[in-house]
Amino acid sequence: MHELPLVFFTVLGQSAVGIFLLAFISYQLKLSDGEQLKRANLLAFVLMAIGLAIGILHLGQIFRAPNMLAGLGRSPMSNEIVLCGAFFTLVCGTIFFSYLKKHSGFARVCNVAAILVGLVFVWSIIQVYQLKTVASWDSLHTSLQMWLTVLVGGGACAVLAGVRKTGAIALSIGVVISLIAKPDYIDFVSHTDPMLSSQQTLFWAVQTFCLAVGLLMAVVALVKREGSSALLALCAGAVVIGELSARIAFYNLWAIPM
Repeated sequence: MHELPLVFFTVLGQSAVGIFLLAFISYQLKLSDGEQLKRANLLAFVLMAIGLAIGILHLGQIFRAPNMLAGLGRSPMSNEIVLCGAFFTLVCGTIFFSYLKKHSGFARVCNVAAILVGLVFVWSIIQVYQLKTVASWDSLHTSLQMWLTVLVGGGACAVLAGVRKTGAIALSIGVVISLIAKPDYIDFVSHTDPMLSSQQTLFWAVQTFCLAVGLLMAVVALVKREGSSALLALCAGAVVIGELSARIAFYNLWAIPM
């Protein structure tokens, strides 16, 4: 629980990347219109801004921020921070040219660039935590969880923003893979660190329940053309809470053998 700022930063950041990606794909496939694309991108901007604001709390002192860039190129954490800044800058550019100084060409360039940089940003987060020195993190499950948040969190929020079909499909795929992989993941961490893993049961149970809510949300979004905005917001919120809960469990498993 002591890494809560990073929990919000990683989950909301990965979800924002997912929204940008899925909304653009949906628009290109003509499954949603320009207004839905803009609305989805605006929601991604809000999530990323919140994630950044909370993530800064992890520094303790804002003046320490420049120190995190000292290892650019060789330090996964420095690379993550730079890519995060680049992604958020392009997100801001997309919003600026979509809403404030409307220019569809510039907005499109920023949108595409934000997606590409965002995917590299998610990859860079994985490099920070795929560590051989932390036994419970030294697994492909670490990578899988991070990428699944892009589909699950991004998909749920995309549905909320009106990108229903593409968001629902991504959400369904993410939920199914997550549920299938969960028993093997729990078995892995249980053998790696039985004491710590036994303390995460509640967090995993919350995530499993929220994934079920997400799957129901995806089915409803695919079957019904219209849906209650309040209900969709509630379901999307539950899905994000589930990802936050699983990420708390992930950070709680941090331990370095002596």
